[in-house]
Amino acid sequence: MTTAVAPDERRSAVSRLAVLHHGALFGYCRRRLGADAEAEDALQETFLRAYKYYASLDQSRDARKWLFGIAHNVCVEVARTRGRSHTVDEMPDLPTTDSVTGAAIEKVARAEHMERIKRELERMSDKARRILELRFFGQMDAAEIAGLEGMTETAVRVTVHRALETLREKLAK
Repeated sequence: MTTAVAPDERRSAVSRLAVLHHGALFGYCRRRLGADAEAEDALQETFLRAYKYYASLDQSRDARKWLFGIAHNVCVEVARTRGRSHTVDEMPDLPTTDSVTGAAIEKVARAEHMERIKRELERMSDKARRILELRFFGQMDAAEIAGLEGMTETAVRVTVHRALETLREKLAK
């Protein structure tokens, strides 16, 4: 059910949603798109759409789920327009001096480990990857994901558990 909402009321409501959910939505978009600049653009588009379609939000339902649905659609559109290629963060620069510090080596090792995790996530089914992204990058709990994905909480928990076990096994090799 859509009802007319005054522009000032709509702007204020979407601003509140932006303050409350910016971090989680940015994390989700960043993970889906792989680059901060694209994630920021997607986040901006998400809030523009939230403003435009605010009247379609059922006030008795969770606005966070509604926002994540919008963000997901925006990320899918962005990924589709650029193809299936995902950008990867650049490796950190090593010091130019002859002595490589332990901190620099540790930074490179962490970056390599994160790259392996990203590759393994890309190999997962879309459903498992999306659920992990919502759980860890979107900071959503099982109940929220279940509502968004049309699943039971138990099914979400099982999917998260199995996906994490698979990821652990592959990274241990």
